[in-house]
Order: sequence, then C-alpha cells, then structure tokens
Amino acid sequence: MDLLLTKALPLAVYPLGLALILGFLAVLVSFRWRRTGRVLFLVPLVLLWVASMPTTANWLIGDLEQRYPPVSVVSLPSADAIVLLGGLASARPSDADIDFSDAVDRALLAAELHRAGLAPTILVSGGNLPWSDALRPEAELIADLLVELGVPRDMLVLEGESRNTRENAINSRDAIETAGWNRVLLVTSAWHMPRAVDAFTAVGVDVVPAPADARVRARYGNVLDWLPDAEALATTTIAVKEWVGTLVYRIRGWI
Repeated sequence: MDLLLTKALPLAVYPLGLALILGFLAVLVSFRWRRTGRVLFLVPLVLLWVASMPTTANWLIGDLEQRYPPVSVVSLPSADAIVLLGGLASARPSDADIDFSDAVDRALLAAELHRAGLAPTILVSGGNLPWSDALRPEAELIADLLVELGVPRDMLVLEGESRNTRENAINSRDAIETAGWNRVLLVTSAWHMPRAVDAFTAVGVDVVPAPADARVRARYGNVLDWLPDAEALATTTIAVKEWVGTLVYRIRGWI
C-alpha cells in the first residue's frame, strides 16, 4: 500500500496522465452533450500547454530546490561517510544494458566528494521496485559506475533493499549505526533533497545536504519560455511527483 501511494498515485496527477483522464472524460461527455464535451476538451489541452512551458517548470522545480541549492565541494565539511541515494539507474533483465537518467549527477558528485577527501566511504542506498525485472539491485549498478569513476570498491557499502525514500532513510540509519558513523553527507537531487533530509531526520539521522542534479534554469522573458517544450514537461512532472510524495509522507507521518 505504501508503494502504491508513493509510486502509483502520482501517475494520476502527472500533467500527461491527468490530461489523458480529462480528455477521456470530455469524450464521454460529448456523447450526450456535444458542445459541452468540446469545451471541456480544451481543459486538458491548456493543462498540457501550461505544464510544458519552461516558465512553469522553472517555477515548480525552483520552489523545491531553493531550500537546498547546490553548493561548492570546498564549502562542505568532512564526514565519516557519504550516503548516495538511488533513483538514477535502471537495467534490462539481462543487466547488459544499463540506463542512467539525468540524476546520474548524484553519482558524479559522490565520486567528486570522495576524491576531494571529504569522506572515505560511500554508502549506496537503492533497491528495485517489486515489478522490476532487473537481476541486480540498483545499488550494485551504481557501485559499478562509482568504480569506473575511480572509487575503490572496498570503499563502498551497498544497501540494496530500499524501494523509496522512507526505506532509504531507515536502512541507511541501520548501516550508519552499525558502522558507528557520526556525520554523513547526503547526496541526492536538489529537488528531492527537502523530502530526503526530512525523512532521514524523522528516523533520527542528522545529515549534511550535498545536493546535485539541479534542474532550475535561470532564464525568463524569452518568448520560448512560454511555448511547449518536452524537457519542460518532464521537469514539471518531476516537480509534481515530488510535491505529491511530500504530501503522502506528511500524511503518513514519515516527515
């Protein structure tokens, strides 16, 4: 049920999903009230247009990222370990074809923090969803990438059971307590950092935020910012997903 709320529920309120639902309802209405159905069909079109505007995407994602904006590596303190959250890699059943999303910046930053000597160990937290057909947990896929980036494999601790941010926090806490670490740097996307920090705090783990993968674009006034753009729609979808996730976590008492 928890996974249904945090993973499946947002699908119904994503801009594309919501537009399809509204469009389908407009078609049904048009069978009985043709004129009303035509007017209602404008609603999903306007929704998609607004959600696809870079201006909208910037506003929504920026509101999430402003709490923990990206910082320079030199401004971060040293720590006992780096906690890197998953959500950036996926694999086909054979594991021969691994895809990394734009959130791969999380792994790049974690490797950079390690090379800078801020922490000797990286705890990678990320498992697979129940409906995934991948053969290995995401933490292992990320670990392979970190090794390619120069992080020694014996400096990696893998936690491959977590399926959402709540489980990231609980399972990472157990690993942190077992290792006796006092200070950890938390690496995740800037837009995801507020919920992640709150989730870790709720289970008794104080973290130092090290945000990556910032999506906000500081450009306004250009006419193109008001026209539909596929990348902007994807960014808006990420923001909506995060807002819904935050709402669910608050209702559940997880943050």
